[in-house]
Amino acid sequence: MLFFLKTILFLTAIFTCFQPQVLAQSGTSEADPTGQNVLWEWGVHGGNLLPNQIPGLTEITGLGGVRGGYRIAPSGFLESGIATGSGYGATWTNAHIAARMEIPVETLVGHVFAGLDTIYYQGAGRSKKLFGGGHVGGGIQAQLGGSVWFRSNMKFTVNPGTSMYIDFGIMFRIPGS
Repeated sequence: MLFFLKTILFLTAIFTCFQPQVLAQSGTSEADPTGQNVLWEWGVHGGNLLPNQIPGLTEITGLGGVRGGYRIAPSGFLESGIATGSGYGATWTNAHIAARMEIPVETLVGHVFAGLDTIYYQGAGRSKKLFGGGHVGGGIQAQLGGSVWFRSNMKFTVNPGTSMYIDFGIMFRIPGS
């Protein structure tokens, strides 16, 4: 699974280099630092999973992944993604889909989201298990330049047990025509 994630991240980096919309400054102008013209987005992220009451997973675990989204309303996105990682004898993979609402504040964009999760994990010394669950969360985004944005989230997930995933990443937000 780690090889799969590394391959996706590598292909994402290569794809980014050949996207003129990502590199062009005219796609997201200084007059729109809140990204209201963004139609779709994708990016990479990494962070820490803080588990609680999850059998065989008792230590903070580093995760990394990819996510993408598509605007479905003036302030709303439908997004999905995957985060995976391992440590201390345990492995964790989370695939999710969520509805996200953006809240522009000056040059930052706050967001809140809620959605569904599929979690495949193996605790230390335990068998692999598949769970369905849900999550709520929030975070901030800020334009770094052109179509490149910084994003940070806190995601609270239920089942199995509860967990908090705190992540940071880069998003490539592509404007609509």
